Amino acid sequence: MVWSGYTQRTVSWKDGSIVLVDQRKLPNRLSFIECTTHGQVVNAIKDMSIRGAPAIGAVAAMALALVAYRSKAKTKEDLIKELEVASGELRATRPTAANLSWALQRTMSRAHLTQGSVRDIIESVKEEANLIAEEDVKANRAIGINGAHLLENGDVVLTHCK
Repeated sequence: MVWSGYTQRTVSWKDGSIVLVDQRKLPNRLSFIECTTHGQVVNAIKDMSIRGAPAIGAVAAMALALVAYRSKAKTKEDLIKELEVASGELRATRPTAANLSWALQRTMSRAHLTQGSVRDIIESVKEEANLIAEEDVKANRAIGINGAHLLENGDVVLTHCK
């Protein structure tokens, strides 16, 4: 299978849902999971449908955006409470995952610092989640560009997490 020029993101926001590449199926099949609740994202992290520290961080931030997007909160305080609960549930999926914690903290900080209406906070959280996901894409592309000259056709790469 040739992936040259492939542009599907591992994690993306689509019309109020999160679309994930089901990494359990790779490399033999490209399959997607659509999450419409943060609970589905919690399960996707737990069952390793999504893996890799940066991708887990990006999907956690997007899960908070999903909570905000679906919230019926009338006040900033109520929305922040919903986000805090969801953040705790997401953090518990991989308590030692640095990117997960960092992305949740960054997104929650943005929610706390946003002035204005509940709608302003919702948009701000969505924007922050998309920024985190975009930063992940840029970092991965840079790794590929910088490392491509080290590999030849047929080489095998093994990655290992600490």
